[in-house]
Amino acid sequence: MKSIERLYRKLALRRLLARAGDLADLASNPLRTVYPREIGFDPGTAQRVLVLTPHADDETFGAGGTLVRHLERGDEVTVVLFSDNVASIDGEDRSPEEKRALREEEFSSAMDVLGVRDRRLLRRGTGALESPSVQSVVADVLIEKEPHVLYLPSTYDNHEEHRRINRVASRALRAVRPQHLTVRGYEVWSPAPVTAVADISRTVTQKRAAIRCYASQLQAMEYEHHILGLNAYRAMTLPRGARFAEGFLELPSDAYTALVSRHLDP
Repeated sequence: MKSIERLYRKLALRRLLARAGDLADLASNPLRTVYPREIGFDPGTAQRVLVLTPHADDETFGAGGTLVRHLERGDEVTVVLFSDNVASIDGEDRSPEEKRALREEEFSSAMDVLGVRDRRLLRRGTGALESPSVQSVVADVLIEKEPHVLYLPSTYDNHEEHRRINRVASRALRAVRPQHLTVRGYEVWSPAPVTAVADISRTVTQKRAAIRCYASQLQAMEYEHHILGLNAYRAMTLPRGARFAEGFLELPSDAYTALVSRHLDP
């Protein structure tokens, strides 16, 4: 068993080194141009996909178009929502229960638009996203679903709770130690280092409709304009004709947990 485990780790390292090869070349040739790879969605290669979203809307803003592409191929997609989202609605005209119900209704509507049926709601309040029970839930879902791909906010996303979710995920991954898992960090609050992009030109209409499900959030900020603007920019490195893309920091799980441990763990 240990020899198989060593082989898996060797293969993961090899994938990481191959992915990092172009970036490493920059050390000797700082003028070299390096583009992120395009994520393929070839038929016949169905995957199990797990999505961690700190708040209702992050999953749609960061990876909505990509999730539609996964579902079109027949992939199994599970979305885990951490927050109760009460703090995301200002004012005292609604009770906490009413705010929670509204945000969960928005989340449900967005998932319907994207086509995601498997949704898990943890209903955690602000400051409670790193509790041992949450980490245990994430570990349990990893064991249950055995995902091939894990989506969550980028470790470099400019939001404290988004970074906290990375610490939760990293600790759960170290406990479960899944094999052959790719982690893709999506962008919400800031453009982040990107090593892979998914062409969402065909699915951006569904993403736009899902964004509009979050009416309470659109009242505070023009998220549709800002997020789709970023998606238009990310299409720059794709072949001519691509109009929108979502960008990800893509790493094998071992490399991802090492990154989180180095940059986010106290």
